[in-house]
Amino acid sequence: MNIHNPAPVPECEAAIGRKESSEARRLLFPTKLQPVVAPLLFAIIAGIDGLGTSISFAALIFAGPLAAGFGMGVGVILLSSILLALWTALRSRYPSSIGQVQEASIAILATAIAMAAAQLEFAPEEVRVATAFAILGSSAVVTGAVFWIFGFCRFGRLVRFMPYPVVAGFLAGSGWLLIQGAVMMIVGDRAIVDLLIRPEGQQALANLYVAVVFAVVMVFALRRSTSPLTMPLVLLGGGLLFYVMLAVIGVDSGEARATHWLPELASDQGFALPQPGQVVMMADWTVVLQALPAIISVALLGMVGLLLNTSGLEVATRQEIDADAELRTTGIANMVAGGFGGAPGFTGLSMTLLANRMGARARSVGIATAFMLALMLPFAEQLAGAMPTFVAAGLMIALGVELIHDWLWRTRRQLPRMEWLVVLAIPVGMAAFGFMGGMALGLGLSIVSFVYNYARLSVIRFNTSLRERKSSIDRPTAENSLIELEGEQVQVLELQEFLFFGTADQVIDAVRQRLQDRSRLSLRFVVIDFGRVSGIDAAAAATFVKLRNLLTGSAVELVFSSLPADIRQALDRNGIDFSADPMVAIERDLDHALERCEERLLSSIRREETWQDVEGYLARTIGPSARLKDLVASMHEIRLQPGDRFIRSGEADDDLFLLWTGRAKVEAVLASGKRLRLRTVKPGVVLGEIAIYRGGPRTADVVAEVPSTVYRLARQQLRYLEQTDPELALLVHRLCATTLAERLTIANRIVQALHE
Repeated sequence: MNIHNPAPVPECEAAIGRKESSEARRLLFPTKLQPVVAPLLFAIIAGIDGLGTSISFAALIFAGPLAAGFGMGVGVILLSSILLALWTALRSRYPSSIGQVQEASIAILATAIAMAAAQLEFAPEEVRVATAFAILGSSAVVTGAVFWIFGFCRFGRLVRFMPYPVVAGFLAGSGWLLIQGAVMMIVGDRAIVDLLIRPEGQQALANLYVAVVFAVVMVFALRRSTSPLTMPLVLLGGGLLFYVMLAVIGVDSGEARATHWLPELASDQGFALPQPGQVVMMADWTVVLQALPAIISVALLGMVGLLLNTSGLEVATRQEIDADAELRTTGIANMVAGGFGGAPGFTGLSMTLLANRMGARARSVGIATAFMLALMLPFAEQLAGAMPTFVAAGLMIALGVELIHDWLWRTRRQLPRMEWLVVLAIPVGMAAFGFMGGMALGLGLSIVSFVYNYARLSVIRFNTSLRERKSSIDRPTAENSLIELEGEQVQVLELQEFLFFGTADQVIDAVRQRLQDRSRLSLRFVVIDFGRVSGIDAAAAATFVKLRNLLTGSAVELVFSSLPADIRQALDRNGIDFSADPMVAIERDLDHALERCEERLLSSIRREETWQDVEGYLARTIGPSARLKDLVASMHEIRLQPGDRFIRSGEADDDLFLLWTGRAKVEAVLASGKRLRLRTVKPGVVLGEIAIYRGGPRTADVVAEVPSTVYRLARQQLRYLEQTDPELALLVHRLCATTLAERLTIANRIVQALHE
């Protein structure tokens, strides 16, 4: 019945398990009878388990001032198990799923109902019992409605965003509540002095001691044996041993009830269920509303539990299960059960896997389980009265210990220390401050832990300069050299994730460190790119105002790029003036922001061009040579108008081009027919050098944007020069090699910056 951590099963272990289970099934019954016998055998086991837990759950809830509702409580919880098992069997996407009332939900509801009973201390007994059933039924209806709505809207995945430490902590806390409730079931609200001095208190301590011993035996048996008969046999064995003891010492059932060895029954009216109309009329709905936080917690915890169990079932059976469909199916079953004042529940992972191991994999297994429980339903009160108190309390203690072990003890090695402390804080908080106090403490610590961990994540994806992060403009070697020398004056910050008050300060720290770095050139531009930022809060927006104030005294221009409209409005509202502040600029994307800084940087640098013609440019690029004039003569001058294409994508062209005047753009055609501009080409840039060596079709178009002049050298001409004039051909290869080396250097620097 517990919610176990789903873990993948290795293929070899799964194969061994299937072999062993198949051999065990053949020993139990013939193969031909398996489809009939396996569901019946499992139904007997599940029926005993369901009856035992139903009695224990009812004893946990309807104790002390609510004892009058114990018999009906057993019946209604058993009825809930029937409805859950039957509807799940008929509608679940996994045929052999077994729906059950879950102990974690009962633990939380028992605490809420006990608090409600304390508030109604002076109310009539009928009002207290009706209010208890109203809380129980409301939790099932709310749980069912939440399940169905989330499943209908296909929001099942959203539950997985609930922090795992909170879920684990609630489940561990539920284990503590089960243990606490089992203890209170036996000792009541007696003070410690009464337990030690008064005979009734000493008897209660003795009963508690026996319950703890039985719980230890139960836990030990479950840990030592994987047989499906273990829990039913321990329950039956404990009850049988009890009645043998009564016969030996000569104590009848009346005396056993007087000493609280057996539960007290309010009446001998036989089987009865709460009447929904009477519950609605007699319940104190003000008190029910005060239990709403616990009811909502049960719904959310149940949804997480159902999805965890579904995931575990997918892993164990290697079948994909529609989690949203399971939510809708279980939601309807819970709403129907809630209409009778029943308890919430969902698919039990351990019982479903047990049915599979026994060979019961059809819908008949759930139907048979519901049928077996239905046979027990008319005798629920008599069976409940016959179960020893120490058995019911011991079962609850054992289930609580299992929850604490699975979700608190085992997770200490699975989770980081900070997250495990959140898990630990929830049951400790429940023990110290009650259920609501523990829940509030757990959620508060989870939020603090989330903020702390998220604030440690870097929102700065890359922190580079213009030396490493250039624009897509192809520039001549001389300009690239200048940017190489002066690019440190531009700091480029590419941001990511959501920016809030705890992370935006990283931007200020990065800029402040750069301003204080005296080993580098003085900063003139700061580029902040928001291309990967998902959002920003008001505190983070105010942080960028602080950044602007920091840069004001240093005469540094702040350039924003890829700025979404909502973030721009947030910055504008907080004081960033994009229209009037001359030291603040905005560009549509990072590439244009980099281009802006490059142009401003180059325009501010005094430089004298050392060439007036192509020969001078070539001398500056590949070194002086007496043959440069002959090289230019071997090239063909082409004058272009805006829109002229001198390189076409897909053509098997392998000519070399030198853009001498004007400007060109490199663009690609997408599958949709839209043209995408890849980069801009400025005068002095060589194009087509790769095709000189590799050949093959062109991969992009190169188009003149303004009146331009290019020099073209055909590959055939180069091959001719290689044969007739090797010296001149060597100059061409030197030009290609220089161009390739320049681009490789830039690419290497970018890659290095991205990995730093």
